[in-house]
Amino acid sequence: METKGKPTRKSPRAEWYDYAGGTYFVTSVTKDRSNYFGYIENGKIELSKLGIHLNREIDNLTSHYHYVKVINHVVMPNHFHLIIYIENNDLPKRLRELGKDNFSNRYEKANKLQGWLSVIIGGLKANITRFAHKEKYPFAWQSSFHDHIIRGTEDFNKISEYIDNNIINWEVDRFHQPIKLETRSISSKVR
Repeated sequence: METKGKPTRKSPRAEWYDYAGGTYFVTSVTKDRSNYFGYIENGKIELSKLGIHLNREIDNLTSHYHYVKVINHVVMPNHFHLIIYIENNDLPKRLRELGKDNFSNRYEKANKLQGWLSVIIGGLKANITRFAHKEKYPFAWQSSFHDHIIRGTEDFNKISEYIDNNIINWEVDRFHQPIKLETRSISSKVR
């Protein structure tokens, strides 16, 4: 399907899942993997002003979305990871009642199935972008985000351990970008 000459992007969300209640592992990355949120030296992260703001906003997600609990998270130089729990019974009733059977076609259904997780992460990313623009930081996100539906204790423990060790494993992390002069200067400007 195309809109105004542009191909429609396939949703990265699972078409078979409603993204209402549940526990999720989420990763969101900055555009071009630029180190806007700080840098890591000697196994410790030094957050920039933008990184500090992101960390605070993740800690405060429950104040914006009463049905959310952040179980674990880490802010890295160019991305963040979090484990988030969405309490289905606490979701706003009028929107919870919109079931996947209320839509006429697969595209419409997939759009609605992105659900509450996309609302929460989209809100968080928009908040960080507004803050960066207000502070006149050169900042942008990579589009969308990655999610994984956590299924069971073993899955949860493996992901929690990954988050807890993310900073000390930075040199071998797939998101690691060696610090370039311009990247270090962006991080310094954001400080």
